[in-house]
Amino acid sequence: MPAPSMNHQREYETIYILRTDIADDAAVAFITKMKGVVEKEGGKHLKITNMGRRKLAWERNKQQKGMFVHHRYLGKPGIVAEFERNLAIEEAVMLRQTIVLNKQANPADFSAEEDVINPPIVKERDERKERRFDDEGDDRYFDRDDRFDDRGDDE
Repeated sequence: MPAPSMNHQREYETIYILRTDIADDAAVAFITKMKGVVEKEGGKHLKITNMGRRKLAWERNKQQKGMFVHHRYLGKPGIVAEFERNLAIEEAVMLRQTIVLNKQANPADFSAEEDVINPPIVKERDERKERRFDDEGDDRYFDRDDRFDDRGDDE
């Protein structure tokens, strides 16, 4: 295996979750700051995707939702330590995970894609259904807003 040349870097992806109580403009400012960290450390920014506020798989620090951000970039191995140090300092970051996608990536082979920094606007809805029994003992599922007015009582 040939030794990597000086222009070879590694391709990384970091997923971090911000607290939901952070304002959208503050989240955008922080995401832009993290983009600047990559460039300051000599890395190449590829793409940032702000996936918006989503439900966590488990509760973390009494939070059930978080703003998910996916960041892909190229850099030397030391870039991850600085990137994660900046994430650890920020109080709004609940979780973070970085993995190596490609250990020998040539920066000339990659081009930066369009970023999605502003969180998507998602209308939250209550998808829970209630199970109720009618007078005959049959069970049906209802939306929480439904009433038992349509029981079929004919007059």
